[in-house]
Amino acid sequence: MLLAVVSGLFSVLLAVAVNVATGGTLPAPLDEVSWLAWPAVGVLGVAGAALAFWQQSTPPALPPPPGPPPGQDPPPHPVPAELPAATPLFGRDAEVAEIVRVLSGGSPVVTLAAAPGTGKTSLALGAAHAVRARFPDGQLFATLRGASTEPVAPEAVLVRFLTALGVPEDERRGGTEELAARFRSAVADRAVLVLLDDARDAAHVAALLPGGSRCATIVTSRRQLTGVANAHGVPVAALPEAAAVELIARVAGDETVRRDPAGARALVAACAGLPLAVLIVAGRLRARPQWTPSALAERLAGEHRRLDELRQGDLAVRSTFQAAYAELSEVDRLVFRRAGSHPGQVFTLAAAAIRAGVDLPRAEAAMDRLVDAFLIESPGPDRFHLHDLLRLFATETLTAQEHADASERLLTWLRTHRTEDVVGLPAVLAEGVSAGRHAAVLALVDVVHPDVTDPFDRYAMWSAAAEAAGDDRIRRIRSVRWMSHSLMIAGEVQRAMAPADEALALAEATGDQWEIAQSVRRRGEVLRDLHRFAESEAALLRALELFVELGRVEEEVEVRTALGTLYNNFHRHELSLPMMERARELLPAAETVQAGWVLLALGLAYRFAGRREESDAVIAEVPGIATRAGDDYLLAYYHQELAWTAEGDGRWDDAERGFTQMRILAERVGTGAGVGSALLGLGQIAERRGDLDAALTHYRDATARYARLGDRIREGEARLRAAAVLNTQGRVEDAAAERTAADALIGDTDFPWGENLLSRLPDRR
Repeated sequence: MLLAVVSGLFSVLLAVAVNVATGGTLPAPLDEVSWLAWPAVGVLGVAGAALAFWQQSTPPALPPPPGPPPGQDPPPHPVPAELPAATPLFGRDAEVAEIVRVLSGGSPVVTLAAAPGTGKTSLALGAAHAVRARFPDGQLFATLRGASTEPVAPEAVLVRFLTALGVPEDERRGGTEELAARFRSAVADRAVLVLLDDARDAAHVAALLPGGSRCATIVTSRRQLTGVANAHGVPVAALPEAAAVELIARVAGDETVRRDPAGARALVAACAGLPLAVLIVAGRLRARPQWTPSALAERLAGEHRRLDELRQGDLAVRSTFQAAYAELSEVDRLVFRRAGSHPGQVFTLAAAAIRAGVDLPRAEAAMDRLVDAFLIESPGPDRFHLHDLLRLFATETLTAQEHADASERLLTWLRTHRTEDVVGLPAVLAEGVSAGRHAAVLALVDVVHPDVTDPFDRYAMWSAAAEAAGDDRIRRIRSVRWMSHSLMIAGEVQRAMAPADEALALAEATGDQWEIAQSVRRRGEVLRDLHRFAESEAALLRALELFVELGRVEEEVEVRTALGTLYNNFHRHELSLPMMERARELLPAAETVQAGWVLLALGLAYRFAGRREESDAVIAEVPGIATRAGDDYLLAYYHQELAWTAEGDGRWDDAERGFTQMRILAERVGTGAGVGSALLGLGQIAERRGDLDAALTHYRDATARYARLGDRIREGEARLRAAAVLNTQGRVEDAAAERTAADALIGDTDFPWGENLLSRLPDRR
């Protein structure tokens, strides 16, 4: 505008000057300077040319910004939109729905507090984008760096928020309280969403919370935020397996997972569902398309290098954990690494204090702080647990000496606290072996082994004892023999054979007749459960002879019971009866659990011999013995015998109750073989009642159970029974398939129930 006025003025002056110079006149007062007309023409001409050049070289002024659409008022203030882009979420639908529900219901604050690497920020952003339409006056975002050594000061965040909200500069000065008050005033009548990521604690965010009723806040933190007023906490757990596999597929490619789904699941297991770890392995697969998930899972299988492998570019699980560890006090770091390296899945406060080498009150206070920091979890009263990757991190922060000392302190303490709930004993023993604390391991096993009832825990316990035995051959023989026994009780009969063979070989190398007799006996019992009649009988008869020569009456009774059971299994009551009657004669006057097994085997022999009254009489003594001894294993097989007796009488309800009770007890004591036997019994009762579908279900459950145990003969029996049902239903092809599978399992093995079953099936083709 100014340029146009100046240009016009130059044009007028130039015209006047030219007019005077060419003979025109000026008004009287100016006439005496008319002689300057020609010089003025020259000056004005040059100036005009310069002005014209400047006009041409100057860009035109921008048009004014468009106003609001007709009928709409301009916004009274800026509308910030600071949310970073959301990343795809997997397996978090429930959490997002909960956050949306809470914020939609009027709760002003949602907190997401969880361990490092759990994807809190991604979840918060996903939820914030899901509700942003409800906050038309803007969305504010701040990364508070609460897990770092230099968290962002609240006043710095407030100044930035006030700027984004259009607050004048002179009102963006002052202390934290003054700035916080202005922030609350600025948003009092607005609908604004605030996302505060990585808060150090409740105090860190107190000044950043808007007070307006139309505002809402989402806060993430690596620490509990129980001090945030009116907050609703949403837990952030590990990713479910399916969601974690989906994440791998999204990042590494669907085809990668389709080609190797088992490997993808193994990767998720190695990452323990930690989203950061899953994202890293997915990124590594994408960067190395020639790798399969199984190949990477194999690299992660060794715990000592797992954290090394969980690194991709700038992402690393270890550095995430290190940042959280660095924030701890000295005593909390000590308790974290010593207690957190406990090898068991769960441990007690007392165990944590012993490993840490601090008194109970100090340990309890430290554990509370570590739970608040999500570095340790507390699944129940006086129970603590670490995420698998955090446990590995805690372990690698220990020095070798510190680790060995923590292990020995715990082993020694457990030996003098037998009544303490020994959580994770097998892992504790294995750690002691690896730490070289062999004497402490063996001393603890000697004390606690009677209290360990789970067969798999017993197997792990005796495995540790065998390794700790070193050059003590007798100790190793006995430990290996117990390993075999534990597997046999669990029903893992195929696996029980190798330690039985090893024990016998070691015993024969020593020439110790007692150890030889015990090892021969163990091998005979395993062979019995493998249905290898001749080999089992030979081994057990040899053991019987050795124990008689040694004058060991108690062991003689045990071997006679094993032989009686073998004969009963093959319906050889003519051999079982004299064996078990002699065993009964040798029983001591004092009641023992062994007496219950003798009576059970004797009662079964009487029943096979048709001597029902005698059978019922001796078997009736068994439940009292089992109950007084607290032996559910013996009680389970008592109920099985009751069930078979009822089945023979046609009392289907009683038989079903007996097999059901046996299954319950067998599951309680962890004997897979007992569970399988109960399932076979339930299947036969269902057949007797004509419920073929139920029978087939029981037989297939038994098939799966025996397949896991590696009991080929019993799996074959279950398949044959299923084939018989299928044949009765007219499903001939399915029956033939089951028959073929059973034949491959059983081969030419002779078993007493086979003839009956095979008669119900068509001939082989």
